[in-house]
Amino acid sequence: MKSNLLEQGLLLAEPERGQPLSESFAMKLAIQEAYRGLGAVSPNPLVGCVILDSKDRFLAKGFHARYGGAHAEVNALVGLSTEELQGAKIFVTLEPCAHEGKTPSCAKNLANLPLREVIYGLVDPNPLVAGQGLEILTAAKIIVRPFVEFEIELKQLCEHFLWNMLQQKVFVSAKVATSLDGQLGLQTGESQWITDETSRAVAHVLRAAHDGLLIGSNTLRIDNPSLNIRSDYFPKRKNKIIILDSDALCLAEACKYKFVQFHAPEDVYFAISDQISSPPNPWGAQVIFLPVKNQNPASGLDLNILLAMLWRVGIRSLLVEGGAHTLSSFINEMIVQRLYLFQAPMILGAKSGKPWSEQVSISSMSDRTSLKDPQFLHLAQDQLITGILN
Repeated sequence: MKSNLLEQGLLLAEPERGQPLSESFAMKLAIQEAYRGLGAVSPNPLVGCVILDSKDRFLAKGFHARYGGAHAEVNALVGLSTEELQGAKIFVTLEPCAHEGKTPSCAKNLANLPLREVIYGLVDPNPLVAGQGLEILTAAKIIVRPFVEFEIELKQLCEHFLWNMLQQKVFVSAKVATSLDGQLGLQTGESQWITDETSRAVAHVLRAAHDGLLIGSNTLRIDNPSLNIRSDYFPKRKNKIIILDSDALCLAEACKYKFVQFHAPEDVYFAISDQISSPPNPWGAQVIFLPVKNQNPASGLDLNILLAMLWRVGIRSLLVEGGAHTLSSFINEMIVQRLYLFQAPMILGAKSGKPWSEQVSISSMSDRTSLKDPQFLHLAQDQLITGILN
């Protein structure tokens, strides 16, 4: 997958030490470096850093590798001498932190170095930082300036964190795999496989990039999925599992499903109707009781309350992989921030197929939902379309 992205020009080749770099390349490299922390830093943001010497030659790079560990700037500085940093430029995707938390303040650390400039991508919305890191650097006579390119890429890099900080809500992504004519599978329930192995590998990276993975009970019954992360890039990564199961029938027979082989009961949440007082729970999973919207079972569980409860247990990002009913429910509630749509070059037919948006309805074209800042990535055979929904 990496070689394919290099061939498409979507990944930058690693520069040699001492190689002259433009400012645009340096920030692009910092963004690319930040993604190496994917799946390991939540609830912190992904952050990358690149250091150029006084003559704009590449010195080093670093990224925030794990929650509670050293930040990107500190990792980039490892092994560099004071002489090498004389008049150097530091490119960082997010404002250096000002506060003392699990690690020392990066801004204070940089302020003690003989740097000429710090060029940052975004101001940190965390109220403990929010411009204070820039003030510390400015007071140390270091030139501080925002980077004026790649706003979309920089925001996408840490969009989970930005949403969490500004909205105090779980960031929700929806993953869909469809045919050219928008079908998830056949009416019979058969759906494996619409997309190819490359698309499925990318989907597992998306699982690793989110704190939680959500499906509905129909998907559990029909597909009996493992719900784990099968990727060489994330051999030990596990996330929380959420299953919408309003009648608690799947909860009662959880032990018969494949996912119990890969997940501990404390990491799996069954969301059920609060009208069920003492549901059978032989496996010992976590249970979230939710009101049924409009007191009508056909309307489904109240998803906004679900997200609020997931926030309370520390889940900051959620990947929805459910079937047509679950996906439509999230779209109708307008609580999906990003869509990942994998489209395979095949036609299944409207009569024989099952459309992923089957329960989404609009009365006029003015009510349509459009993707903001759409991106199109050509994989081996399929195409990935992604963009912001809300």
